[in-house]
Amino acid sequence: MSQKIRAKLARGKRGKQKKVDRLTRAERRERQIVGQAAWIEQWTDCAQTFIEALLNREVSEILGRPFHTWGNRTEPITVRAQCNRCGRAMRGWFRRNGTYRRTLVLPGIVVGVRVPRLRCHCGATVDLSFAAFAPYARLSPELEERLREGLALGMTLRQIAALTAPAQGGPLAKSTINARGQVVARLVQACHQSALEHVPPVVLVDGIWVKAMVPTGAEFVDRQGRQRPRMRREKIGLLVALGVDPTTNDWWVLDWERASQEDQTNWARLLERLRERGLTAERGLQLLVSDGSDGLKAALAEVDLGVGVKHQLCVFHRLRNLGKAVKGLGAARPDAAEAEAKEARRTRRREVVSEAGAIYQGTDRAEVLRRRDAFVAKWQEAEPAAVATLLRDFERTIAYLDVQEAAEQHGEHWEARYLRTTSRLERLNRRLRRMVRQVVLFHAQDGLDARVYLILMQAGEMLLTPGANWSDVVEDALAAVE
Repeated sequence: MSQKIRAKLARGKRGKQKKVDRLTRAERRERQIVGQAAWIEQWTDCAQTFIEALLNREVSEILGRPFHTWGNRTEPITVRAQCNRCGRAMRGWFRRNGTYRRTLVLPGIVVGVRVPRLRCHCGATVDLSFAAFAPYARLSPELEERLREGLALGMTLRQIAALTAPAQGGPLAKSTINARGQVVARLVQACHQSALEHVPPVVLVDGIWVKAMVPTGAEFVDRQGRQRPRMRREKIGLLVALGVDPTTNDWWVLDWERASQEDQTNWARLLERLRERGLTAERGLQLLVSDGSDGLKAALAEVDLGVGVKHQLCVFHRLRNLGKAVKGLGAARPDAAEAEAKEARRTRRREVVSEAGAIYQGTDRAEVLRRRDAFVAKWQEAEPAAVATLLRDFERTIAYLDVQEAAEQHGEHWEARYLRTTSRLERLNRRLRRMVRQVVLFHAQDGLDARVYLILMQAGEMLLTPGANWSDVVEDALAAVE
């Protein structure tokens, strides 16, 4: 031992230990794959044993007797099974008749199970539906739920198939995944027709556009000789109504409507359905906020939502239009360089829009009108187009002041940010637009409705019981409508 090492040991320090050889990343990955394969094999065997035990127990509960025991045909007890020939449903007539093989796809594994079979004393087979899976269904309810969750997250059919492929031994067919989403269309119809449990005092409305295939009315014969409807690609509008409760700061989607355009007819159809579901002034509606669509304005004159309901134009959209109308300094100086003119106009636009926005910071009507008059006096000569944009329907841009005043009389303070813009709905629309960009094109309008419903549920934009899981709510609702 060297003198240096002896000195370190004397001071109580340990010598430097040699590191143990470690696995490389490739070796560690290889071991993980081998271990995962062994785990999947064991899990498959375990799942098979468990499912078969459940099925046998269910059959024993139906027959009311253990294995290798004959039934009493005089026993007048009926069960949830029926003979396919004689139609009897009395358990004393049924007996076990071996098993048949069935493949069931679970999340992560594919299991082959032996399903018990029943036969009637008349010699025919017995129709029996098990709780573990639906008749002729290859996918387990848990996997179907996972597929719908993928749709709710905005994933495409191809992405969901690729995500589930490694564990299932290959990708599921896109039609299989799509069918699990199409069943949600039943819930959409119920959502459109059910009465509103809670009517919000404020409703924001706006529309977005998506691409979808619509039938033309003509048909053609495909390569397999089948009659097919001829389709064409069109833009379809989604008119969305979002409820807001300023007292609790809650918001949720009330309804939506597919529309060919944002005209009076389509807006009136949405408003009329909302009125039939209970959205009226008598039940608490006070304010409707929109971006200023002419079709909506005409629809409001057609559909009576009750006395006292006011129509507020979105202040943000008004300021954006005002900024577009700003002429700027560059127009008054034609000899200025192009870059200088653009910068001058940008500076002027920021100044004008900032001062116009300050108008709506007033705390009461008198202060707002005083700021408006000061803005008009300052910019009337330099920016007449911007001033005209501000003054157009100005009263409808401050309708929220009357609603705030009415709330104050009832001892409630409603913040203006919930009453004068559609910004909250714009954030929701951005989420829907992301889904639209991913999917690109919807081949069925029911599929579009189902996607919108699932995405709204997953995003927490639908009214749910506090603490409820959106996926459980969807699955419970699907089970109730079957």
